[in-house]
Amino acid sequence: MNAIKSFPRSPRLAELKVSYKRHKPPRGKPSSAPCVLTCSETAVAYLRSVWDAAKLELVEDVYLVCLNTAREVLGWVRVSSGGFDRAVVDARLIFGIALQAASSAIVVAHNHPSGRVTPSDEDRNLTLRLIAGGELLGIPLLDHIILAKDEAFSFADAGLL
Repeated sequence: MNAIKSFPRSPRLAELKVSYKRHKPPRGKPSSAPCVLTCSETAVAYLRSVWDAAKLELVEDVYLVCLNTAREVLGWVRVSSGGFDRAVVDARLIFGIALQAASSAIVVAHNHPSGRVTPSDEDRNLTLRLIAGGELLGIPLLDHIILAKDEAFSFADAGLL
């Protein structure tokens, strides 16, 4: 039987580099409790803590938050940065990262620089694609959050997941 490493590799083959390491505090220092996303409010608070606030009203960014089975945050990554009113999102990239990080669930978020958090048709279509992909891979989309400077919209709270 051939192992995957025995096949020739093309130098053009792109690889995602994601590492999964549980953070361990240095000896003698207390460990901080992991961030647990229990509802949309905790997810929004966490996202605001990691978001580049200077870009919130400038360009549209898309973030992925990877979670374990206890809904503890494993980590986050900005998967796309776009223009003033849109960012291109590839579901394959989102699930590629989620798989490599051994995620049990994901939360996706993006901002609307306009300040309006009403989901667009593109936002709804992306959510449907992520729901379908998550069902197939066993990595459910727990929420899709739209952030603006003063408010947020949760697809889960709106019953759209």
